[in-house]
Amino acid sequence: MIGFCVLALTCLGVTPGPWWSNPILVTDSANTQRRNQYINMDSQGRFHMVWEGLNDESRIGYKIFLLDGTTVYPETMISPDNHSTMMSEVVMGDSLIVFWRDYSPIYYAIRSLEDGSEITPATYLFTTSTNYKYIRACPDSLGRLHVLYNIGNDVYYAVWIPARGSGFITEYEWKIDGADAGGVLLVDGNRVHVVVQDPVFHDYSYLQYDLEGNTVIPLTDFTADDINCSRFPELNLDSDGNLMVLEDVADSYVLWKLDKFTGATLVDEKVIVSDFPPEMYISTSFILRHLPGTDEYYLSWTDSALDDQILYMLMDSDGNVLVDWNIAYDYSDEDPEQVKAIDGIVDETGNLYIVYSQGETEPVLGGYPTFGWFNHDYLGIEGEVYTEPPGVSLRASHNPSCGSVQFYLEGDDSMELRVFDITGRIVADVSLSDGIGFWNGTGSSGDRLPSGVYTVVGDQEVSLRITLLGE
Repeated sequence: MIGFCVLALTCLGVTPGPWWSNPILVTDSANTQRRNQYINMDSQGRFHMVWEGLNDESRIGYKIFLLDGTTVYPETMISPDNHSTMMSEVVMGDSLIVFWRDYSPIYYAIRSLEDGSEITPATYLFTTSTNYKYIRACPDSLGRLHVLYNIGNDVYYAVWIPARGSGFITEYEWKIDGADAGGVLLVDGNRVHVVVQDPVFHDYSYLQYDLEGNTVIPLTDFTADDINCSRFPELNLDSDGNLMVLEDVADSYVLWKLDKFTGATLVDEKVIVSDFPPEMYISTSFILRHLPGTDEYYLSWTDSALDDQILYMLMDSDGNVLVDWNIAYDYSDEDPEQVKAIDGIVDETGNLYIVYSQGETEPVLGGYPTFGWFNHDYLGIEGEVYTEPPGVSLRASHNPSCGSVQFYLEGDDSMELRVFDITGRIVADVSLSDGIGFWNGTGSSGDRLPSGVYTVVGDQEVSLRITLLGE
């Protein structure tokens, strides 16, 4: 089994699960009042985080950092210096769009995923009277945002066209009759999947639009009057484009899967995991993330009863458990302790990166956005998770790396590789013979290169990004 690099311990009293990094605190101050945070990864392997509670106030913060926690873009307040909460976000092309509430009005700001720069400053969007203040958004292939929002308990669906520096142009919008509160959506190709709550039974209904707002599948109840459904389930797609809906119902995570053409139920309320055995608990804070090129998905969550563990498991799109639940981070040696508000992403090789609020650190009691990651090789998946197109391809023995890396060339026997740093400067050369090459993380001078993301390039469009960690 491939070795695993251990990051410097930065959080006392926590036990990471096998092949999980030690957690890293990634902000300078607590976010005790508001503990939500979201994370995204750019094409250079850097992490963009937005969070509520900047400087332990009701403000929205933004920063960029590397895998080892090194700051690339410093902590920045992107909201006005006013009460700013109920944050949501969406990635659209090379931009990160963040929405939040300033008491009643909705604001937004846009940051560049290329360098973190401000594309659009905090800008007033509109005001609605609602108990469900989040903007739920998903981009399409035409450069538009499909959104759900609430006025009172009514659910509105709209399509917005970003107008840089001046808000959004609404192409069309209407109230979804028969929907109540919350609601989530996911755009896939020409399909807009929408899941909303029924106003009487509080169970889930499904409908589908095309990109022009025409109803393809009318509102249909698919949950058989499950009155314990919440307002914001997790959505994902299987390899055929059918919709997966995951929710916590009656102290269990359950899965529905709906046919993309008809909305017919393919998997009906299959229990994935429940509060058994007693030492493991589910919560309303969970994520479902796809491993690219596979029919496999991470389910990760914070426990609800003890508030001191983060757990994870691997499942397929039909809800079959592939790797049973395990503990990712165990804070039970600390008292008191709380972990809340998980978010996460998966890279193209199948590694899972998460952020969450850690509720106690020394010497200050408070919540802190905390970052950690899991090496997918521990799962025993043979070969690379990401499916390369036919032809010549390059893979690494492990990535990220604390020391040396072995390269494996498939489809050819020999090749000369060049290693570029983040500025585009050539820092090393690697020769491959019999399909194998070795790089010890040093530059052309023989000195160890600093931690960061490096791009390895060869002939025949061969390329690979390597994240180099400190020894």
